[in-house]
Amino acid sequence: MGIDLVHDEVEAELLTEVDIILCCQERMKLHLDKAIAQLAANRASQHELEKDLSDKQMAYRIDDKCHHLRNTSDGVSYFRGVERVDATVSVPESWAKFTDDNILRSQSERAASAKLRDDIQNLLVVTANEMWNQFNKVNLSFTNRIAETADAKNKIQIHLAKTLQEIFQTEMTIESIKKAIKDKSAFLKVAQTRLDERTRRPNIELCRDMAQLRLVNEVDEVDSTIQTLQQRLRDAEDTLQSLVHTKATLEHDLAVKANSLYIDQEKCMSMRKTFPNTLRLEGFC
Repeated sequence: MGIDLVHDEVEAELLTEVDIILCCQERMKLHLDKAIAQLAANRASQHELEKDLSDKQMAYRIDDKCHHLRNTSDGVSYFRGVERVDATVSVPESWAKFTDDNILRSQSERAASAKLRDDIQNLLVVTANEMWNQFNKVNLSFTNRIAETADAKNKIQIHLAKTLQEIFQTEMTIESIKKAIKDKSAFLKVAQTRLDERTRRPNIELCRDMAQLRLVNEVDEVDSTIQTLQQRLRDAEDTLQSLVHTKATLEHDLAVKANSLYIDQEKCMSMRKTFPNTLRLEGFC
């Protein structure tokens, strides 16, 4: 949150990881479609072979039956005109070619299947390596970022501790100045009261003597000292207000860093402690 919501190296590597995974998935889906199509072609070839084999087995049984027919065999009868009926659909050459074509197709499909399986195996190895390498890059970026954030958090904590100490000392200074002002105010009241009392001297006794001069000088000095202390008090209070503002800022920054550390270290890295092993990525488990 806040200033830490930045497009850093971790985010860049995570986006790259997402792109790599999506790219690997697309290549896998493409090969999956090829495998499904190849499987359909294999089954079609298998069906043709099984049908051809079934037809040949039936033809073999028929020819074998014909071969063993004798004059005394059961089922021997006249079938007038059967010699004029031509129910054949092939000649020896086309008959042999039909079977050869089925076998050649079967061989071709099996070769294509073997090549596709090799391609798929290579693809799984390559994609597993690509994802594994990027996984490690992301983890390294996380580790570096966590170290940077922890270092920044420690520095903030040091500055915060110093600021708290400064606040304490400033508060003590303010209290000391207030006490000094209070003490000086008491002296000022005494000096002014003395001057006021001396104004009541009768007639010629109202003399501007040495006591009078010293009292006037004392009032001026004490009043000047109080003014100086009050200015120091205002400066100290301004400093205290600035320190309190700095403290609030540092505490906010500290909360931001603590939140970032929690997200990166506890939430994200805990999910990235394990990664599917190569065998699993290659589809063996």
